[in-house]
Amino acid sequence: MAWKKKLAWGLALVCLGTVPAFAQEAGGQESPGDTPQDEVEEVIVVTASRTEQALNEAPAAITVLDARTIESIPADDYGDLLRNVPGLNVSQTSARDLNMTSRGSTNTLSTSQLVLLDGRSLYLDFFGFVMWDFLPVNPGEIKQIEAVRGPGSAVWGANAMTGVVNLITKRPKEMAGTSILVGAGELATKYASLSHAGVSGRVGYKVSGGYYEQDPYDRPTGVVPGSVPPQAYPDFQNQGTEQPKGDVRVDFDIDETQYISFGGGYAGTDGIIHTGIGPFDIDSSSNLSFGKVNYQRGALAVSFFANFLDADSVNLLTRGSDGQPLGFAFSTDTYNLDFANTTVAGARNILTYGANYRSSNFDLEIAPRGEDKQEWGVFLQDEILLGEKVRWLIGGRYDDIDPLEDGVFTPRTSLLISPAPRHTIRLSYNEAFRTPSAINNYLDVQILNQVGPLLIPARADGNVVLEEEKLKAFEVGYVGTFGNGLLLTLAAYRNETRDTIDFYVQRLYGPGNLPAPSPFLPAAVVPCFLFAPGTGPAACPLRGLAGLVPSNFSYRNIGEQTDQGFELSLNQRIGTDWSWFFNASWQDDPEFSGIDSPEDQNRAPEWRANLGVSFDRGNFFWSANVNYQDEAYWADVLNVRGFTDAFTQVNASIGFRLLDERMTIQVLGSNIFDEEVQQHIFGDIISRKVTGQIGFRF
Repeated sequence: MAWKKKLAWGLALVCLGTVPAFAQEAGGQESPGDTPQDEVEEVIVVTASRTEQALNEAPAAITVLDARTIESIPADDYGDLLRNVPGLNVSQTSARDLNMTSRGSTNTLSTSQLVLLDGRSLYLDFFGFVMWDFLPVNPGEIKQIEAVRGPGSAVWGANAMTGVVNLITKRPKEMAGTSILVGAGELATKYASLSHAGVSGRVGYKVSGGYYEQDPYDRPTGVVPGSVPPQAYPDFQNQGTEQPKGDVRVDFDIDETQYISFGGGYAGTDGIIHTGIGPFDIDSSSNLSFGKVNYQRGALAVSFFANFLDADSVNLLTRGSDGQPLGFAFSTDTYNLDFANTTVAGARNILTYGANYRSSNFDLEIAPRGEDKQEWGVFLQDEILLGEKVRWLIGGRYDDIDPLEDGVFTPRTSLLISPAPRHTIRLSYNEAFRTPSAINNYLDVQILNQVGPLLIPARADGNVVLEEEKLKAFEVGYVGTFGNGLLLTLAAYRNETRDTIDFYVQRLYGPGNLPAPSPFLPAAVVPCFLFAPGTGPAACPLRGLAGLVPSNFSYRNIGEQTDQGFELSLNQRIGTDWSWFFNASWQDDPEFSGIDSPEDQNRAPEWRANLGVSFDRGNFFWSANVNYQDEAYWADVLNVRGFTDAFTQVNASIGFRLLDERMTIQVLGSNIFDEEVQQHIFGDIISRKVTGQIGFRF
């Protein structure tokens, strides 16, 4: 609504306009009881620029969840945890299926958000999405999560288009000892984890493993809300999930400034994954394993990793040309070599630079010609110190990726003005991109469309001449830490995306394009495709089928979409016992140009807000958080179109520490008031789940 848009932008201008005054006051006067600024713990991040820097010096909007915050938020999974990041749109569609996108609408396969684990990509290039259950580590091993809310291609390359989430784990020497955790609860939930780490001289080691199991949530029934014409939810056998995992790491400290790390791991999964052509049931043998070597000396980082994915699945609604459920077996091998470094050049320039080479091999049942992908990229950025209070960052990255015809250059620039210590105003411009996946380029399958009792064949083919999706991003932001530890961040942004990759109906059956008769389509029905509905013989379904049934699907690049919005975030620790956070995100209804059917594009919630409070006095602790999400529009599954309702979800936990805090007993509740939460039009109903757990540390 117009008044909501005016209110949101008015708040943005007022907040950003008053920031300098607040910053000057914070820098020049100390309130009674405030902690001096030089005693407030400084937050260090690495993801925004590929080098260590203070949070207020980062050239991009970034949210940090440290280990204490991760432990205090009563989250059931990474979706519930990261839902508390402003501007990050999260959708859970099944017991195992999570998708998230920064500053834009997400969908059943969110293709524009890069996810890293200690810099190792978890993005699955063959289809262009992330399976969060392929994280091989336990939550207790994570030191910090850094969520960059905006483009990251200028340093991370392809597919960091709308944002980057980097999970940074603790080194073995930071978690020496043994931790055991077991839990169980509603929906037959069972989980267990074990982590052990130790140090011997210069060698540190860590071994961990875990298992998670849950029954499925309920499926929605009846008519899809808002669907035109009214459509009923299809019936299929829903599935829960089982997720085993394990991880090993060994660090060798060469000296105080450099070390080398070796690691490897495994993560398995099964359950439902939703796609544009319906849900696939992932086989329980599906897994992602990896090996990794890292070398770190000061700011110099060199790493090599190999990811090995092996999975099988079957579609629960779509059938292949033989009339059987469409199968999709997929395996990929990915090898990546990467380095980055930072050098001080003279008195005013800080140079950060790096490069990577990646090679991927694919074996895809529904895209057999998509066999491999080669890519390399280089980046350089210069942070120029223009004065005591002004810095200018400028840089860019060049990527050469098969099968794109031309290389891609993605520039970035940010002007950072600091009116007082730990207070920064940021003006930035970024470009970013996403490459077509192997499925986008080489899909090659025939499926059967069900029309009443008939099964009518259709071709689904890739498009090898697709261009990359491109994004231009403009942002005004502020980040400041006040003397009492209050962290305030503000951001107003505008994202312009063009050449979006769209799966569309390429051709319809009709005169001059008749389907062939088959065991699933009697020859007597074929002439019905000569007549438009209502004009043919009474014996024909709908008295004519011409122009109704697709004969060909494919991918294409379409038009331009503009997203804009505003984000506010506050968080603070009060003494040693209390902490709280609040954030709110407003996102305008997207504007489209050059797109024939805007109703076929998803729309993100207009408003999102999160509030959390936690108390921890050693032997007793509790926490609660509230997530609000406005209604959202979905158009990315089969022919289903419609809205999901706004929802407010409340999560809470309470616990005790015993035996000198070596033993922990805790009860966690997700959606404790059991509100009927549906986060995607085709997703499960996310009901209440209460679990109890007991943990030991020694």
